[in-house]
Amino acid sequence: MNEPPTADEALKIGHLLGQRGAFTAVSGRCSAASAQLLRRIREEKLYLPLASSWRAFCPPYLAISRRYADYLIALLNRFGPIYFELSELIGISPRQYLAIEPAVREDQLVVDGEVISFIPKNHPKIIAAVHQLLTQTPISKRRDPTPESIGAQLNDLAARGRAIANQLVDLYYAAYSRDDRERILEVATELRLILMRPDTEPRRLVG
Repeated sequence: MNEPPTADEALKIGHLLGQRGAFTAVSGRCSAASAQLLRRIREEKLYLPLASSWRAFCPPYLAISRRYADYLIALLNRFGPIYFELSELIGISPRQYLAIEPAVREDQLVVDGEVISFIPKNHPKIIAAVHQLLTQTPISKRRDPTPESIGAQLNDLAARGRAIANQLVDLYYAAYSRDDRERILEVATELRLILMRPDTEPRRLVG
């Protein structure tokens, strides 16, 4: 059973949860600041006065599942705060952000020499620039592989992917501590993020 939180602990976690609620209410989506708070609560184990584990803490105190909280933290680790800032402006998905990432410079987008800052008044320009980046096709650099080569590559990747998945499963069941198992689950979540599963993407910017 968890020990009752001290006054200082209760004040600290209550303040953090209050901050997250305010950030989420303002943006309508998870903001960079909210994701950073989630990461801090998880990494510093600030949830322990209230719950025995991160998994037990998320649903009642964050109103989201542990898996989704880890997904948001993985987005933050992979893309940094800038993804959340741009998502708040135009609702871009992780897959779309991955495509335009080479054109992102800190809090700006550079397209055809034009620098567009990520501020609300530039919303129409950002939409147009992102659409341009997503629809342009560099024909000169693209070479379509033959169906035979696609099949061979897919079979090879599938075999290696299954091997890695099986290794993660074996490692999970061989782990002695809860922290080790949570870390293994985090790695699996990050791998899932790289695959950019469509069913986990937020609202799409373009059809």
